[in-house]
Amino acid sequence: MIESVSVGAAFLAGIVAFLSPCVLPIIPGYIAYISGVSAQTASQTENKIDWTVVYSAIAFVIGFSVVFTALGAASTFVGQLLQEYRHIISKVAAVLVILLGVHFTGIFQSQKAKLWLGIITAVASGVYLVSGIITGKWLNDFALLPVIAILLLIFYFSGMYRLLYQQKSTEVKKKPPGIIGAFIVGVAFAFGWSPCIGPVLGAILLYASQQETVMQGVILLLAFSMGLGIPFILTAMAINQFFRFFNFMRRYFLVIEIIGGLLLIFVGIMLLTGNLDKLTGFLY
Repeated sequence: MIESVSVGAAFLAGIVAFLSPCVLPIIPGYIAYISGVSAQTASQTENKIDWTVVYSAIAFVIGFSVVFTALGAASTFVGQLLQEYRHIISKVAAVLVILLGVHFTGIFQSQKAKLWLGIITAVASGVYLVSGIITGKWLNDFALLPVIAILLLIFYFSGMYRLLYQQKSTEVKKKPPGIIGAFIVGVAFAFGWSPCIGPVLGAILLYASQQETVMQGVILLLAFSMGLGIPFILTAMAINQFFRFFNFMRRYFLVIEIIGGLLLIFVGIMLLTGNLDKLTGFLY
């Protein structure tokens, strides 16, 4: 059975995705679209739950949860087929998670991007040199850190990082009425990975590919979906309170991005050094 720590981390990742600055602001719009009730009208209803809105929200959450869990199953299945190359895949996954983590922090869009990338390059090279001196092995796990730094520099100076900031969405031109329509929009939302959801979801999928059974991958992505979906449903139940919560949280968007990015980088380093399983085992 998959460790409860891993499931908890996936659930927390879903909450981080929900609170991200390119998801939280659009929540009222999605609720209005799938329910047919404007956010303004809903916000004027004090302490009353509109169950039509709630049922639509639940259908929406089920829609994107089905897609995410299917992706988790597929990721684990592919990982099992490539079991012989598991060690190499884990290293590639670690590199990608670290790159996604750096992207999530917003460094690429920062006015001091060059400075931060220079610091990252210096730290990565320093850690590698120290590890080589201590262990006497220059082809160790940390040898990938300078490679990651170089990839980040290429990613930035080539302008490729802008591709990750492009909003990819699947629009539903004509929404069927009621619950079915909300479900379809949820499916479309899952395929329209935003710049914020993409890195977090990608990291969870990469971790799912390292699981031993397909069910473990499904559980991981289901936990992520619940972390993203439960706050959405709670918002539908209390839209007026959500606006007060949003006004409070908007001042911390930058902090959320940085903390979320650092967590992804940490997970990537644990994967890189092969210590993630040891960490979850220790916490469990």
